[in-house]
Parts: sequence; structure tokens; C-alpha cells
Amino acid sequence: AAAEAVSDPTGAPVTAKEQVLDVAASSTRHLRVSTTPGAYIKGLVESAVPVDLVLLGPDGAPERVLLEDATGHHNFYFVAGSDVADLALSTEAQADGVAFAIVNNIAPDEQRPHPPVRTSTDPESPALKALLAKLEAGGDTDAFWAEFARAGTPLIEPAPSGADGKSHLTFLWRGAEKNVRLWGGPTGDHVWLERLGDSDVWFASFEVPDETRLSYRFAPDIPLVPGTRRDRRFAMLSVLQADPLNRFPQKPEGTDRFNQLSYVELPDAPRQLGLTGPVTQPGTITNVTYESERLGNTRTVSIYRPTGFDPADPENILLFVFDGKQYQTRVKLPAMLDRLIAAGTLPPVVAVFVDHIDQRTRARELPCNADFADAMALDLLPEIARRTGLTPSAARTAVTGSSYGGLASACLAHRHPDRFGAFLSLSGSFWWAPKTYEGKEAYVASRFREAPRRPIRAFLSAGIFETSRFPDEISIVESNRQVAATLSDKGYETVVHREYAGGHDYAIWRGALIDGLIALFAPEK
Repeated sequence: AAAEAVSDPTGAPVTAKEQVLDVAASSTRHLRVSTTPGAYIKGLVESAVPVDLVLLGPDGAPERVLLEDATGHHNFYFVAGSDVADLALSTEAQADGVAFAIVNNIAPDEQRPHPPVRTSTDPESPALKALLAKLEAGGDTDAFWAEFARAGTPLIEPAPSGADGKSHLTFLWRGAEKNVRLWGGPTGDHVWLERLGDSDVWFASFEVPDETRLSYRFAPDIPLVPGTRRDRRFAMLSVLQADPLNRFPQKPEGTDRFNQLSYVELPDAPRQLGLTGPVTQPGTITNVTYESERLGNTRTVSIYRPTGFDPADPENILLFVFDGKQYQTRVKLPAMLDRLIAAGTLPPVVAVFVDHIDQRTRARELPCNADFADAMALDLLPEIARRTGLTPSAARTAVTGSSYGGLASACLAHRHPDRFGAFLSLSGSFWWAPKTYEGKEAYVASRFREAPRRPIRAFLSAGIFETSRFPDEISIVESNRQVAATLSDKGYETVVHREYAGGHDYAIWRGALIDGLIALFAPEK
């Protein structure tokens, strides 16, 4: 089915491959896509104001949230369950000129044939060994699955190697037909599960430290679509979902299984401060629209002020947070700050949550973009000072972010140390380098090594599972070690470098960020 097979059941048929829609304030526009059961659907929405896109079930009820509060350019993915896919596009504000398109609508008979199923008859897990013996004796898996429906997953056992401080962690999925892939496991890539013989048990096992903490999801029966390796990798998003047997969902308020993550924390995982407990003195959050002439775009910036905020307090910290929406919703950083400030663990923190607009903008602005750094330091910082009444000093002004955001934090502090005197990089993407760079060490490490020492304090963290997928690529964990070592060798006064038993994961970053704030700014006792 082609992208032209889209119509609006509430009005005239929409026939353009990419169409422009107007959506009235506080209303919903319904779209119907003609397709085939099992078809792989990739679409796009581009909007100047926040919109939601929901896939509806046969009864008209929401089945899957595809986009939520999305501005800018966004792709969405799903697998069709019938010959018609009903979509609901809604907005709170008037949305004129919303671009909508179905980019791919690939029927099952147009998809590539799947390779043979990955099977195993030699699991390391004692529980799976026992199950395999039962199956070979004519038994079934019913009792096995009933146990995990009660106890929850993943399966945690003593390490078969007998190594101290290690556990054997097995991720389990029931009943896929073609394949299952693990997203977010204790490895640098998305791992394919194996099927236990010809049973309905799919598994992947790892020996991990007892300090391990991670979130994960599964992608069962990923469509094998034509195109590039990248296209096939992104097809995983069409079926990516939470583990139905896991008892600790992240984003538990998520409306469907596709918008939740599953979570595992082993017994010796380090405590993460500020996660739990009542919020007795909540701060305030003010959303402002920041229009940047320098960058040529507009975004939402949210300013968190703790309760009792006094702009004249010399102990105040001003903290810029990249990927601001995620740090408010997934990490719930404002509530964490509420708890830690009230307990006296942290001094007053004013947090500035900077939205990244969309993935295209994020990929352009965050990787050591001088214009973006100047916009933050020369334009937004004075605006925040005006709005809050602060008189920022570099020594009490910090910037943080994860992944590309960690990279941007280091580059911003390097470029404007007179404005940002500290950075906290969480799994910073220090593997990145401009295309013209030919050096062998991490690019950011080379910048700090070649430049005069700056009055900057640094906190850098990475997960030990953040290894490279390819032998010729420097990994996040290794490149972070290089940057930290370079700063120390250069004589920077405060360089805190920590590694956690985790991956590229908000479940790690939420704790690492607080660890970094305490390391750099904790009140003296």
C-alpha cells in the first residue's frame, strides 16, 4: 500500500504523499491509513506547536501513543494489526500547517524473509537447564511461566562461574515466532535472544556485577524491511515494548506497553539519593518560550526555583540541563531536587531545563556547536538572570546533560569558562568528532589538552556496559576515561570520574547527576 492511501474520515480524502493539516485548538483530527495486517508503518509529523498522535484500536479506544507533546520533526513506527490503521492527531493549541506523511507501508509479502530462528540447547542458567531436561522428558513450560508470572522477571541466579560479586542475569520472553531483541541490556549493542530448543522460551543471559542497575525493553518479531542496515535497526521501534512479566516498570504512568520500560536493580546497586520520599516543600516551575535569533528557532525552557528561593543567597547553584523535557518527565529531577534541598544535602539549585525541540535539532546543536554554546552563554544565561534575579558567578553555574548532552556540557564549559565554571557529563558522547578531525584520541580530550587550563570543575560518568559495537570505534566508557585523564593530567583542580554498573540509561543518569552535584557543590558540614 502506498502513502497515498490516507484519508480523513471526518472530511475529504487526503491524497498527497505528504499533506499539510490544520488542527483546531483542543480538538482531534482523525486519519485512516489503508494497509495490511502485519505491515510495517513508518510515518512523520512536523509541527510548530505540541501535538499528540495516537493509534486507535478496533473499538476506537487508544491502543498506542505514537507521539506525545511533540514539536518539530518526529518519526513514528508501528505494525498494523488490521487492514485499516486509525490515527488521532490532537493538540491543545491551534496547530496550522502540520506536516503528516506515511513514509513506509510495507506489507508482509514485501518484507525480506527472516533468517532461521536462533536456538540453543546449552543454556548456562541452571533454571533453564532444568527446564530443558523437563522438556526433553515430555514436559511443558506452563509451570515455568507461572512461576515468573508470580515472581517477576528477569531471572537472577548465582553466577555459574562462582565469581564473587557477580550474578547470572537472564532476560525472558514468551512466544515469539521469528525473533526477539533486547534493548538496554548489559552490553553495548541490542542483543538477539535465542529460543530454548523448539519451546516458547526465548532468552539472553549475562554475568553481571551485583551493583548492576538498568532499564530494558524487548522487540519481538521485528519486521525485516528492505533498505539499509540503519532502516532495519529503526524497524525495532515498531514493536519495542516493556517486559510483561517485570514488576518494576519505569514511566509507570505510561498509557500502554509501548511507552513503558522495565527495570532491574541487583542487591548491591548503589543507593540513588532523592528518588523517594515525600515532597513537603515543592519548588515552582515556570515555562517560558525562548526564541533564539542566533539559532533561528524557538523552544520551551522551564525554570525550576526551589521553595524559599532567595536570589541573593550566595550558595545558590544555577544548573542548565539539556534534554530538559526528559529530565522533568523521566528522571523527575524537580522532585529529586525538592527532597535533597529540603534535607540540606544540596544547596538551593535553580534548574534551567532546555528542550531539544526534536532529534534533528538535537543532533545539530549538541555536538560541540559553537553557535549553540554562544546562545546558551551569551543569550539565554542573561535572560535567566533577568527572570530569576540571580547574579550568576561562574563558580556557582554548571551545565549537565547525557549522551550528546554530556558532550555539549563539556564543550560549553570549555568555550565559556567565564560563564559556566562546572560541567557534569553523564555518558558523554566523547566518541564524537568533527569530520575534519584526524587525531586518534577523543576529540574533546584533544581540545582540553591543547588549550590553556581553564577554571572548570568536572564530573564525568559512564556505564561499564557502554562498550563499542565495532572494533574500530572508541566507546563511550573508554572516551570518558580519556577525557577525565586528560583533565587530571592537565592539572584541573577538581575532576571526578565515576563508572557505574549500567548502560546508556536514564536509570543510571538520574543517580549520577545527583552524585555529581554532591561531589561538586555539597554544603560543607
